[in-house]
Amino acid sequence: MIGVTIKTPGQSDASVGDETHTTTRERFGVNADARERILVRMSRSDGARAHVWDSIDDLRGDAHYIALGVCARATTSEIKRAFAVKARELHPDKGGNAAAFAKVRKAYETLIDPKLRRTYDALQKEHKYRYIRGVTQRAPGGEDSLLDDIERLGLENVCAATQLVTLCEVCGRPSTKECFVCTALFCDFCERKQHWKGEVGLHWPVVQVDGKMAKQLGQRQLEEKRKEDYERAQREDPNYRTDSELQALRSFKEIAAEMYHPDGRHKKRYDARLAQNYMWTQSMRSVFVAVHIPTGYADKELHCEFNGDYVLVQPEDSLPVVDRVLARSTDARYPVQTFQTEDKRFLMIEMRKAKIGEEWKKLFEGDSDYARCVKPPYELKESNSEVLMEFELPFWIDSEDVGVNITPMGIRIKVGGEFDVERMFWKKPKRKEKDDEFNAIDIEECTWSLDDAFERESGDPCKVLMVLLAKPKPDEQDMQYKRGVRSDNRNVHRDDERQGVRFFIDDQDSYFLETILQAAEFVETGSAWYQPPPNVAYKPPFASTGRYIRDFEELAKDVKEIITTLLENRPASAHIEEDIFDIDDLENDSASMN
Repeated sequence: MIGVTIKTPGQSDASVGDETHTTTRERFGVNADARERILVRMSRSDGARAHVWDSIDDLRGDAHYIALGVCARATTSEIKRAFAVKARELHPDKGGNAAAFAKVRKAYETLIDPKLRRTYDALQKEHKYRYIRGVTQRAPGGEDSLLDDIERLGLENVCAATQLVTLCEVCGRPSTKECFVCTALFCDFCERKQHWKGEVGLHWPVVQVDGKMAKQLGQRQLEEKRKEDYERAQREDPNYRTDSELQALRSFKEIAAEMYHPDGRHKKRYDARLAQNYMWTQSMRSVFVAVHIPTGYADKELHCEFNGDYVLVQPEDSLPVVDRVLARSTDARYPVQTFQTEDKRFLMIEMRKAKIGEEWKKLFEGDSDYARCVKPPYELKESNSEVLMEFELPFWIDSEDVGVNITPMGIRIKVGGEFDVERMFWKKPKRKEKDDEFNAIDIEECTWSLDDAFERESGDPCKVLMVLLAKPKPDEQDMQYKRGVRSDNRNVHRDDERQGVRFFIDDQDSYFLETILQAAEFVETGSAWYQPPPNVAYKPPFASTGRYIRDFEELAKDVKEIITTLLENRPASAHIEEDIFDIDDLENDSASMN
């Protein structure tokens, strides 16, 4: 650097040198004290960066509590008592330290005021998330993008010292987005870089686009409008049907034409597709059957025929919905009672058992045990990786009495002298021909066991049969777009806006038949078996276990309305009917049980 000397008249060389030195210092604005501080700061080693923290007062946000010697949950009386003790020790008039007493007094004034204390505690919680520049090494860049976001959100006046800065998990810059797949934070510089987090493998970032929430709200409003239009159309035309109902009607006609045979062989044959139109339950003396009639119309007749061990339900100008032979005998002394809706799309049948107290294991000939029964003989628990079936068996059952056969289509469990249960797995329909075949389970990983246990209700010794059905691992699409959640029966969307279907096709209730049966069972016995539907069982808190409901107020609104209708339309003879059973029948039943 070249200094320019300006000599004035009457000025010596020495004074000129001093003036030159002074002019140079003034030119750069540096005095001797500042230069010493710069030299001292430059002479510090890299390990001295810890002094950055020394410049921060009350870093942990608990200095006031430490000064008084109390905990963060101390009451007002405890704070006053602690201040009195500290004041006697540290007051200058008592020979104490004035600086220490000032800290104690400041802490007392802050903590004794509820408003100031709440503010202090709030800052204490946020303090541990503060980022102090220069402490950690971060990749350069990204500041402009962050400032643009701050300006776009109108946060220019926000105090940066109290804000939480989330960093990109890929490069360490300030993050601006969150990956929908794995919830990883990333910035604009890394939106075209693959990353991984947790159980989710290497994948491209996926984010929700702007306007998605508005689109979802619009779809919800559209569905509400469709419901209103459907209710109005039903009031105008009782025979009105939605597109999904018309599709179910066409499917029924095709399946019925395929299954029904002139020689009557279908009467003792079970078909899971036709069985979706009925469900049943039982009490000590009666059997209740709820039937959905796809081809039922308000202006057409509904023919019902009951001939001892034979049931026929057939709408006018349609194939039968139910044309089956009963598996057990009914009591011919009591007429079969039927209740049907005004649009003739639903029918409820009540039949008396021939033997009071007899447990029906199946409704029709050819059915598997407890097929289409509201209360299955097992408890089912399902997760993203497995399905657990649990059976309570008598204590004398051995492993030789148990047979478990698992196929890609379904499972059959046979216990000698108890039951023979056969169920079919739900299958995901193919959208395209090139799609891979959906596998409900991984057969090689499935297993079962028979263990000693105790009954839940009585506490008596019993055996527990547990069948573990392992699910295949999530595929690439599930990992990429579903956060590792497998696309199966739990999250499929149906036409009636309900989410999820049951793991077994035989247990699925697509037409709210369980609601009708709950009402009929509650009227008969004062309690009803409630099996949580998929849209309840597969969502938090995941209440998948069935239970008996004995309180009328706990029943669903639809069940209460059906109960009211059943009581109003019950035949008058039912109130004066002598419900007395023959002593011979009861003695024969008790003898057979012994």
